[in-house]
Amino acid sequence: MSGIKVSVYKLSPPHNKHLVRSDILNSKKHSVIPSNNWIQFIYLGLWLTLPTLFLTTAISVNSASAADDIVNENQNSELSADKTAKATPVTDTKQVVAAAELERIVASVPEQKQPQLIAQTGDGNPDDVDKIRRDLLIEPLIKIKVAPQAKPTYPPGLSFAAPSAFGANMGDAFLGTSAAFFGSRDTGLDGSISAGFGLGNSQKLVGLEFGFNNGSIKNFGANGTFDLKAHRIVYAKGSNQIGVAAGWKTFAQYGNEGIRPSSAYGVVTSYSLLKPNDSVNKMPISFSAGAGGGDFRQGNASTGVFAGVGVQVHPQVGVGLGWSGVGFNIGASIVPIPTLPLTITATGADLTDNSAGGTVFSLSVGYGFNFLPK
Repeated sequence: MSGIKVSVYKLSPPHNKHLVRSDILNSKKHSVIPSNNWIQFIYLGLWLTLPTLFLTTAISVNSASAADDIVNENQNSELSADKTAKATPVTDTKQVVAAAELERIVASVPEQKQPQLIAQTGDGNPDDVDKIRRDLLIEPLIKIKVAPQAKPTYPPGLSFAAPSAFGANMGDAFLGTSAAFFGSRDTGLDGSISAGFGLGNSQKLVGLEFGFNNGSIKNFGANGTFDLKAHRIVYAKGSNQIGVAAGWKTFAQYGNEGIRPSSAYGVVTSYSLLKPNDSVNKMPISFSAGAGGGDFRQGNASTGVFAGVGVQVHPQVGVGLGWSGVGFNIGASIVPIPTLPLTITATGADLTDNSAGGTVFSLSVGYGFNFLPK
């Protein structure tokens, strides 16, 4: 643009109009030269540019067509890019660049690893399975020590003057022996043996107790009597129970001993806890009252009345007293080993000396158990 000359003219008054016209003509003459040079320059640029555009377009079309062929070939064959590049001669620069770029993309894809199976198959060694289970066990933070199951304990006897309305049920059995001293009919040291068992259930319906008494150990088996008692618990609530029973003493007998009077009787017994919340001794107390004939009556009376009371003063000791229908009795019972159902009872019978035999002191040992499986 350095060839362009700009002239600034100052208009003069009308008396110099010829001089102004001359300057304008001279200015126009010089301004034509730069216009012609621009036209020539544009023609030259077009002449050089058009052939180049045609050549570039042709090359681009060929390159794009070649790249499409490579892409289609890769999609159909799924072959690696480097094998395709080696097998096909490359004649164009853009084809080489495209192949290299494709190889880089394929190489950058991470190889997928097969998942590792960690589940235990059915063919595993049982020892290995047990070992895994032991390894997975977690030690508890707080260890709870389970106390061993306590053995059952047995109470002492509470009946010393009258029979009880409670008796043996299904599975219960008992065995005892006794000896008497200082009676008016004392014939020397001797004793008797008793045994029995139970049937039924006194809580659901009725219990039956059968007993056998051997009158003399010296003459064992020479004589004996049989007893029967039917009993039922009619009330059981909280720490209180009430039972009723009807019995028949010596309903049958055998041997050379004198005939024993048969004694039918009826009895009611209550059993309560004086200290139900005491963990050591709940202090059970028992009351019994009834009537019967035979050994429960005096003289020629047909019926006698009996009653008795007993209390557990210690978990292993019970004491009591009562009226047997003939005389006044007092006694004590002890369980030497609380977990063993063995009871020792000492009784002073007929302390009032009303009977033909007079006052008698007796000592008995009894053992009770249940033979049913637990």
